[in-house]
Amino acid sequence: MFEKKELFICAENNLIKIKGIDKFNFIQGIISNDINILKKKTSIFSSMLTPQGKFLFDFFIVNFNDNFYLECNKENTHEIIQKLNQYKLRSKVELEIEKNLIVILTNDKNSSKIKSISKNTSVDFFDPRFKKFFKRIYLDKIFQEKINNNSDFFEINKIKYNEKRIRNSIPDFFVDSVKQKSLLMEMRFDDLNGISWEKGCFLGQEITARMKYRNIIKKKLAFISIKFNSRLANEIICKNNIIGTLLSHTNNYGIGYVNTEFLINSNKEKIICGDSIVKISNPWWSKIAIP
Repeated sequence: MFEKKELFICAENNLIKIKGIDKFNFIQGIISNDINILKKKTSIFSSMLTPQGKFLFDFFIVNFNDNFYLECNKENTHEIIQKLNQYKLRSKVELEIEKNLIVILTNDKNSSKIKSISKNTSVDFFDPRFKKFFKRIYLDKIFQEKINNNSDFFEINKIKYNEKRIRNSIPDFFVDSVKQKSLLMEMRFDDLNGISWEKGCFLGQEITARMKYRNIIKKKLAFISIKFNSRLANEIICKNNIIGTLLSHTNNYGIGYVNTEFLINSNKEKIICGDSIVKISNPWWSKIAIP
């Protein structure tokens, strides 16, 4: 995804530090993934739901220096802390916003160079949603100037990053979902390694499990190729019927949700969005192929 010298600094993301001897037990029943994975691995991708199983937030959790670091969109930070505090009760944990670390995305080769510059005080890991696709780095801000002034690296802007993200069908659920309405199985959260089916109950688990085991998923996230004419719209239409919704997009590619009933014959009919023709396909990372 990232070429040669490229890196992207996630200025819109915050890190929440979770520390204390009860941190594993405290968070286990709240999130959709298994926190015990962090006893063997560095990172997980996960989410928090309403008791009715509706999506609230997605985030990464990283085990570093005997603390958890929860990476989330800045606009969700205080609400996430508030939600976690509701469940803290007598647990011996502390929550605080980490102000000394920044989040960098880049390729494996650049990551190794950055680790060297930071004298191994940073933590790097492959994004846990995918198999060795790109790396995330939590870097102390004191090294940012060295990175910026190093000719071995080239920082891309948000526009360029979003082009790459959408082209590679990587959802940003801060914009590619509807808070308190979207459902994890519609979002393909299981394909993104964001759900544990073995760990037992978590907040909102019942409806998520029912959708999986009864196969009652009405729509799913899809990758959309666009033959742009002059405009796009929110609705994806086939034979005058709305069969999906376009969310993040450029003029060439998009991410959206499409009715699962329609996906079976998705490429046999003319599909339009605005006055542009679109083609629907499975995200490359999905475990289930769309015919």
